[in-house]
Amino acid sequence: MERACSMIAELGSELDQRLVSERQPAEQLRLLRSTTNRITRTANDAIQAYIRARRAVNAEVERDTARAEDALVMRGLLQAARLELLRQLDVASARYTPKA
Repeated sequence: MERACSMIAELGSELDQRLVSERQPAEQLRLLRSTTNRITRTANDAIQAYIRARRAVNAEVERDTARAEDALVMRGLLQAARLELLRQLDVASARYTPKA
């Protein structure tokens, strides 16, 4: 999830740089669509990883073993990573939402 967050931020920065140098609206739109698709795929992969990790952590917590305490810590880390991913997606969404 951390890698997805940094990749989404990098994709946004790269797009910003490319949009500045591109004058043709059709090409700007193509770049925007391409980057949006890459961001979406990256986010979807991160979400699937989050789901798998969350299931594993929940199973460990439910076992009530000595490792349950570590699993609770991991649950908090996963939640923080999820929130950061959502924040990155909000930034990307706000950055490229058409202005009225």
